[in-house]
Amino acid sequence: MRKLWCKKLLNEKNITIGFVYSAKKNKQVSLNLAASNEFQVFCNGKFIAYGPMRAARNYSYIRTYTLFPDEKENIRITVLVCGAQINSYERINETPFFAAEVLSEGKVIAKSDDFKAYRITDRVQKVQRYSFQRTFTESYRFNKDRISLIDGYLSNFPQLKVSPVKANKLLKENHLSEPDYHFIKGKQIEYGAVFSDPTIKTYRDRSLTGIGCVPEYFMFKESELEEVLSNEAGRLVFNPFKNRKKLIQKNRYAAYVFEKNSSGFFSFELCVHEKTVIYLLFDEIVSPKDSDNLFIDINRLQCCNAIKFILEEGTYSITSFSPYTAKYVRLAVTEGKAEINNFGMITYENPDVKLKFSCKDKDISLIVDAAKASFKQNAVDVLTDCPSRERAGWLCDSFFTARAEKFLTGENRVEKNFLNAMLHSDELPFAKGMMPMCYPADHVDGIYIPNWAMWYIVELNDYLKRSGDKTFVKKCRERVYGIINFLDKYLNEYGLLENLESWIFVEWSKANEFVDGVNFPSNMMYSFALKCAAEMFNDSDLAFRSQKMNETILALSYNGKFFVDQSLRDKDGNLNRTDNITETCQYYAFWTGTAKRELYSDLYRTMLLHFAGTDGSELYPIVYPSNAFVGKIMRLDYLLAQHEYNTVIEEIKTYYLPMAKTTGTLWENLTSIASCDHGFPSYIANILIHAVNKD
Repeated sequence: MRKLWCKKLLNEKNITIGFVYSAKKNKQVSLNLAASNEFQVFCNGKFIAYGPMRAARNYSYIRTYTLFPDEKENIRITVLVCGAQINSYERINETPFFAAEVLSEGKVIAKSDDFKAYRITDRVQKVQRYSFQRTFTESYRFNKDRISLIDGYLSNFPQLKVSPVKANKLLKENHLSEPDYHFIKGKQIEYGAVFSDPTIKTYRDRSLTGIGCVPEYFMFKESELEEVLSNEAGRLVFNPFKNRKKLIQKNRYAAYVFEKNSSGFFSFELCVHEKTVIYLLFDEIVSPKDSDNLFIDINRLQCCNAIKFILEEGTYSITSFSPYTAKYVRLAVTEGKAEINNFGMITYENPDVKLKFSCKDKDISLIVDAAKASFKQNAVDVLTDCPSRERAGWLCDSFFTARAEKFLTGENRVEKNFLNAMLHSDELPFAKGMMPMCYPADHVDGIYIPNWAMWYIVELNDYLKRSGDKTFVKKCRERVYGIINFLDKYLNEYGLLENLESWIFVEWSKANEFVDGVNFPSNMMYSFALKCAAEMFNDSDLAFRSQKMNETILALSYNGKFFVDQSLRDKDGNLNRTDNITETCQYYAFWTGTAKRELYSDLYRTMLLHFAGTDGSELYPIVYPSNAFVGKIMRLDYLLAQHEYNTVIEEIKTYYLPMAKTTGTLWENLTSIASCDHGFPSYIANILIHAVNKD
């Protein structure tokens, strides 16, 4: 298939081109499509798909879509392709392109060049980024041209000359299921007045200002922006009324709620009676700013949870271009008059969950359902941390989500795609041999997480045990040994890692403050990674190294009661154990196998009985408490392996039931301070069900 783009626009950011094809066919046809950076497919005005399914740099998957036009109608295909052309954690910055062929009864009836190309000028180009990790926000100025284009008819948008471009190699199959696209309707819960308060100080982060970003971090300078959506939306103030209406006029709004946190494309119909300006504002939770109305903090996740529409008179069927995550949504009209109908979301979820589970304990069922929902939204094409702020394929998170995938679906399709992308990921020029911390993504700031490379080795071994896929793991051998060679540069005279560089990550807690010098959780993890590499590649030298590391860690870290997180050098260069102790360090010790229960039975009992709560233990104030990621999930996983079934069940209820009740999904932290829809805690379904079944 020929890869096309408008060469005059190759150096411009945030360009959307519409590719339209129509044929005198009212029977089933299929569309083979590959495009980058993002695309949406419509057939006769109906939303069909979003893509691409992500792959490593220089590669794009061809997806096949079966299209069924309405009876007696010709086939009309519209593909919207946005070339963001900026770096992000969500996807790779690469040359945008469109490549397609249309088939009927097995024969090609149209190719890329048969599609008419239009520049989509109703999406505002020079806008701020949605977040530091993702690409641009959405802001539109709609008229009837948009309606015609989506329906697949001739458009008044400027027609473009497109030509072949050098772009990614096309791959025919990646064995990923097509995502689950189904409509869920929002329930209107509020109606009232809205006005702008110019005195409100709005949120300004690095993705808007560029402060703290390296020159290679691409964005529009603030002085270039056609509008600053976070300023406009951030100054809106809301006052609810008792009644509810569909017709919203100037200075009025309507609020909606979904049954649970959901991810996908906002979708609704608007009958616009006069030129209207409308803001769509959303978040996963409502913040308790006051008791009179909902407070949707559009910047809670350090992103701009807002979309803007300026619409001329007419009837519109609106679908957001990119996927977002929300439970609560406001539609606020600041000018004009419009009637809102069928407000909801088209989901973007993994369709492969097969697990059926029922339990008399409704709380347990609620948590399992929340874990399943979190998994579906974080495992569409790669295993992501969250479907909101980042949509990034992070290592470590992926270890736990991959286990959930096997348990919930019976396979590891998404993990295989993620690991395959990792295998073909770029070698970091600033850290030869190191794996990127998340991928497919760009890392222009030179940041990596050495701990995540250790988790990569551990996950790869776990994948081998779950799948038996020796052929794939063998292909990864060079990457594994590259990581080991890189990390070995930091070994000290004791054979331990010391003064690791870049972002050393142990956990979202106090544990992350004790990473200088010799950090024992990092060394425990490295020893475990060496053990896993030894198992995968039958390497007795690595097995011996792992054993010797464990012996050294036990000798230097254990103070007679707890494992200490850190040792530092004094002025004479001697390595001394500090008094910094975290709950999480104890979990690393036991979970990685560095410490054995039978040899540290007193510590095990202390850990079991006194570190169960969310705030640590009053008996041991010197031990800093764990957070959900990753201490608590390590704890639960280890206690399950020790057959502490009742303890596991009760603690899961303590940590996760409030989340399940609040958002219907599971969170990044034990509180709602960050993402309330994360991939890794979907593994809680595995742990909880095994604990219930006592297996």
